[in-house]
Amino acid sequence: MNVLLAGSVSSSLAALEGLLRGGVEITGVLGLDDSLASRIADYRSLQGPAEVAGLPFHSFEKISEPAVEEFVHAHRPDLLWAIGLSQIVPNRLIQIARHGAVGFHPTMLPKGRGRAPVAWTILLGQSAAANLFFLTEEPDAGDIIIQREVPVRPDDYAEDLIARTNQVLVQAIIELSPFIKSGQLPRTPQNHSKATHYPKRTAADGRIDWGQGTDTIYRLIRAAGRPYPGAFTTLDGRRMTVWRARPATKEQIAKAAMACDPGSVIRVDPTMGLLMRTGDGGLWLTETEMATSGHR
Repeated sequence: MNVLLAGSVSSSLAALEGLLRGGVEITGVLGLDDSLASRIADYRSLQGPAEVAGLPFHSFEKISEPAVEEFVHAHRPDLLWAIGLSQIVPNRLIQIARHGAVGFHPTMLPKGRGRAPVAWTILLGQSAAANLFFLTEEPDAGDIIIQREVPVRPDDYAEDLIARTNQVLVQAIIELSPFIKSGQLPRTPQNHSKATHYPKRTAADGRIDWGQGTDTIYRLIRAAGRPYPGAFTTLDGRRMTVWRARPATKEQIAKAAMACDPGSVIRVDPTMGLLMRTGDGGLWLTETEMATSGHR
């Protein structure tokens, strides 16, 4: 069995690494064109790695382009892997692959189907996972090929969880590689009655409400952090993106400061950063970025 890989982010690179290390035959690689990099969080170009591995490569802006279909036809894959690709793969592409198409999702399916899974995992304190599953018309609902839980640590930022999930994905693919090559892929139907779904998130969802508790705000900052747009607030009439933070201890918050309104700056420390009043305490903003004047 051979595989044709399509993708656009770091999990796509992880899948390519796992397939190569597992000795799986790769007939070609499809990668989102570099001109669209600014539109995709966690974008990664697949062209360089594909060329280093000596693999045929084709870039695209839309997976539905006729040239993509021609590329897939020309390389006759047994399996089409669409990993880290936000675009819907047309059925006509899936049908070219003799054994269907495989997708990836980083939650404990059937829980956490849908959009922005990394952000929601951190926001809601849920479990993460590296899943490979067969694509169906319903997103994230196909039979599971392999599922490996990924530990989520209390202070994980989005980039930390993405990196750890990618490491687990590489190892899962290496473990799966004998089954890929033999054509004997395991498949376990999902229990649809236990499915939960995450809604889409936008950059505006990163606005900090200082009236909320410290833990809630800290989760938002970690969930919205790199490679995503970041949590943000307004300070002195300017938008401030908060990339990193740390909850303050009770000893660091003077009793007088607790009388301040949420969102007030309690202290400015050259080493610690800004200490902000939250709904139930304080939060150090340890890495921030101010926008140009007047931008809110």
